[in-house]
Amino acid sequence: MDKRDKIIGSMVMLIGCSIFLIVGYILSQPKSTNEEEILLENKIQYKDNRAAQVSGKLDDSNSENSNSDEFKKIIVEIKGEVKNPNVYIMDYNSRVNDLIKKAGGFTDEADVMSVNSSMKLKDEDCIIIYNKNEEKNIGINNSISRRNENTKADGGKININTASKEELNSIPGIGDVTAQKIIDYRESEGGFKSIEELTNIDRIGPKTLEKIRDKIQVR
Repeated sequence: MDKRDKIIGSMVMLIGCSIFLIVGYILSQPKSTNEEEILLENKIQYKDNRAAQVSGKLDDSNSENSNSDEFKKIIVEIKGEVKNPNVYIMDYNSRVNDLIKKAGGFTDEADVMSVNSSMKLKDEDCIIIYNKNEEKNIGINNSISRRNENTKADGGKININTASKEELNSIPGIGDVTAQKIIDYRESEGGFKSIEELTNIDRIGPKTLEKIRDKIQVR
């Protein structure tokens, strides 16, 4: 009986160990899978948080730029055939039409049909609305002139932001067509920010710019 009991005892122990190993293996599998899932979820959450942070920074930056333009002011003057010619403080990116409204609108004698009301204003502009009965050479400014007493300054340099077509024609290599393109460009873009911006105009390349650089300025 003792030998038989030993055999039975050994078999019980073997079965018990086997069961223990099997159960341990089974229990260990879900745990590993759960850890991987948690790790993956953490990675996804980290990426989402980073994306939200970047998006927030971009939104803040855009908001700051928008607010900067919103509170920026320019000082301009309007003369001629408006009801209240004067110097006005305008919002940045205002148009000629906004200035005309602020000046009380046109007089009955204003040359309304040739006014470019959509033109952007820039700081220190002087806008002149002409009388419809006056004899004048209506150039590209369509009865609205940007006048500046310092069109020529700094040793005779021509300010391309205020120069007339005739003054632009006086620059070597600039003919009627190119002068017109210069004025058209500055009207549509609200003025030149730098001399190098002239290369955006057809017929003016880097070589031409270098030839006329010492004869022009941007103010």
